[in-house]
Amino acid sequence: MIKTFFDFCSGIGAGRLGLERCGLKCVGHSDTSRLADCSYRLLHQTEDKNYGNLKKLGKENLPDFDLLIAGFPCQTFSVIGRQAGFSDDRGQIIFHLSRILREKKPKCFILENVKGLVGHDNGQTIRRIIEELEESGYSTIYKVITSLNCGVPQMRQRVYFVGIRKDIVKNASDFIWPENIPIPKLEEYLIDRVLISTLNLDILKRYLVNSTNAGKYTIEDLYKMNGKVLDTRMNDLRIYNGKVPTLRAQRDGIYYVFDNNIYQLTGYEALILQGFPKEYADRVKDKVTDRHLLMQAGNAMTVNVIEMLGICLIQYLKTKENK
Repeated sequence: MIKTFFDFCSGIGAGRLGLERCGLKCVGHSDTSRLADCSYRLLHQTEDKNYGNLKKLGKENLPDFDLLIAGFPCQTFSVIGRQAGFSDDRGQIIFHLSRILREKKPKCFILENVKGLVGHDNGQTIRRIIEELEESGYSTIYKVITSLNCGVPQMRQRVYFVGIRKDIVKNASDFIWPENIPIPKLEEYLIDRVLISTLNLDILKRYLVNSTNAGKYTIEDLYKMNGKVLDTRMNDLRIYNGKVPTLRAQRDGIYYVFDNNIYQLTGYEALILQGFPKEYADRVKDKVTDRHLLMQAGNAMTVNVIEMLGICLIQYLKTKENK
């Protein structure tokens, strides 16, 4: 039976909320971003200790916990980034997490990273990570899960690792992953209705005439696309119906059309699209800048996915214990 967890690489605590919804108790969190930690404390209304840089943490300065959760840094594995992998210092965080697993020996863990990790270095990187986690004493499995299938209308694909201590489960290959659930209506999430700024409208107009999009649409065409989501990704203008693309930390540029008006996605809406309830998002609205909320939500895990994984993991361990 698992009761407690530690929230590493905690960001704004989407993992925390997901596991708390499963009935588990957070005994601490760790993150090096001061701004993210400010949002974390507002969102979760907590004064819990931030243990700081996990590279400096170990058996002697961490409380006991049953589950380790971490969305470890992904920039070095992302297809959008430089894909430096283990050669980048941020890519070494996984080894510090495995050291903590060896020292603290929690019963299980949930880790998250970008989908690009699966194919990085022709699959060598993920094999090395699995090997490291297995050598740390955990039977480890992974799967790419789309947030779109977990109750939010966001096309976020991430790879999730689940590991269970080998003295509890020798082989976790029979772990049952969450089943897909229906996609909710997008209108329930795009509720802030902030009109596109003059600056962003000018940027959008430039997208329409660049070499990739020239001749496809006019700005008047976009104003008539009621219900559509517009994404200015790289040089391409992408149009979606009933869903939004993956939220990104380093760049905004997602818009949507209702009632013949173009609105820009806000940090408040981004939080809701990551599974934070409105009452949580209300706690940071007007207290954290929209720009920072967009970045922080783009870096976060999806609450719904972690909740569903947590439920599956708790049920799996109960089944094994009963046997």
